[in-house]
Amino acid sequence: INNNNTLTSAAVKAAAAAAAAAAAAAAANSTAVMPSPIPNNTSLVNNNNNNIAKREPMSVPLGVLRDGSQDHIKIIQIEKSSEPLGATIRNEGEAVVIGRVVRGGAAEKSGLLHEGDEILEVNGIEMRGKSVNDVCALLGSMTGTLTFLVVPAGIPQIIPGGLGGMRDPPVLHVRAHFDYDPEDDLYIPCRELGISFQKGDVLHVISRDDPNWWQAYREGEEDQTLAGLIPSQSFQHQRESMKLAIAGEVGLRTRKDINGKAGGGGGGGGGGSTLLCARKGRKKKKKASSEHGYPLYATATADDPDPEEILTYEEVALYYPRASHKRPIVLIGPPNIGRHELRQRLMADSERFAAAIPHTSRAQREGEVPGQDYHFISRQQFESDILARKFVEHGEYEKAYYGTSLEAIRAVVASGKICVLNLHPQSLKLLRSSDLKPYTVLVAPPSLEKLRQKRIRTGEPYKEEELKEIIATARDMEARWGHLFDMIIINNDTERAYHQLLAEINSLEREPQWVPSSWLHN
Repeated sequence: INNNNTLTSAAVKAAAAAAAAAAAAAAANSTAVMPSPIPNNTSLVNNNNNNIAKREPMSVPLGVLRDGSQDHIKIIQIEKSSEPLGATIRNEGEAVVIGRVVRGGAAEKSGLLHEGDEILEVNGIEMRGKSVNDVCALLGSMTGTLTFLVVPAGIPQIIPGGLGGMRDPPVLHVRAHFDYDPEDDLYIPCRELGISFQKGDVLHVISRDDPNWWQAYREGEEDQTLAGLIPSQSFQHQRESMKLAIAGEVGLRTRKDINGKAGGGGGGGGGGSTLLCARKGRKKKKKASSEHGYPLYATATADDPDPEEILTYEEVALYYPRASHKRPIVLIGPPNIGRHELRQRLMADSERFAAAIPHTSRAQREGEVPGQDYHFISRQQFESDILARKFVEHGEYEKAYYGTSLEAIRAVVASGKICVLNLHPQSLKLLRSSDLKPYTVLVAPPSLEKLRQKRIRTGEPYKEEELKEIIATARDMEARWGHLFDMIIINNDTERAYHQLLAEINSLEREPQWVPSSWLHN
């Protein structure tokens, strides 16, 4: 468009071609073709430093009817700043089509560009026949006012109250259970729009219109103008499933080759790399034991994570602390890493912290007080409670059951104190599915060298293999149950670890936290 509000020659040619095609189609279908005016031109006004498109009527008679419905060729002007326009494009044959409009960008704020719109021209330069790279390079070199000649995909439904006349969908808050870097993703439609995140980050998803790519902000970065792209839950699940399937097939072929059962020549030159994809066999584990020395068992084997469970995102919601509900603190970690010492330090403040009184099926001994030392119940009752999933964890020692029940934890919470628990990670799923809202901390070891120096510093005897086992166990716990941990403390110095843990507990009583959304409906 020029200063006299007349169409450029390229625009006329494009419009004439479109009209001719429509006329031919109409003649074939005995449908009348009539010219229609472009309903509006777009100029820009500055409103609080935001470029918002303002529609003004224009009466250039150009348009066509297709299949009996009226389509318009629109002329749109958008002011291009140093920020991206916030739209991606794709090729459909010779056409250049808008593939996605990103929240927060100039394109979305104008309310005039939509997914599926075909771009005929930009500043008088014809787009038809150009590749995506050509168009991106061209737009990147342009500044100031951009004038688009566009064939709309359709007229969006106008609902008052949202950006660009559209009602905003509810924001979905999720915690990521995997690391992501768009630079390493071959499938992302626009790498520049991708946002990276790490396992545990909270993301605010503002658009799920695309089944494969969501638009989101990272927690704390909501003031960013432009939303970023992240893989959708279904897309991430699908490609991780494919990885597992491929790894399983490779592992099966590798095992067959090793056992000499495969057909000739199957290994090729890639045998070394295929072994890296195969799933490792499970080690035979030692039985975990409680602080009292009895072996521990999860309430149900289903609480053990599925080795092929695919973790993507977990929906979360903001939980505000309540004086009437102190969240239990759960300490997880390998043996001999200092969990017991940390728990004892907390429990020294008996006005604030307390332990859950365990249950047992053994007979009461002299000097023991029921409800203070133990809850004494019959063996039959204990077994019935196990089946009813009333115990977070339990074990058997010298033909007697011992265990920690959900009711015992609730009793501490009801007393207004913070319940401190040392548990096996297998117990977490049952505890998290209750109404207790636990806060889980992994007490992890430092590096092998620092762990060795700590033992020397404290005068504790040690064996090198024992230290390596502690580190390996902690890594296994994080790999298998890391998505259930709220915090990780590296215990290189017990005093420092204690103050770090105490500071976190203090913040839990003052500041809101992101928790699984199901907890707020429990």
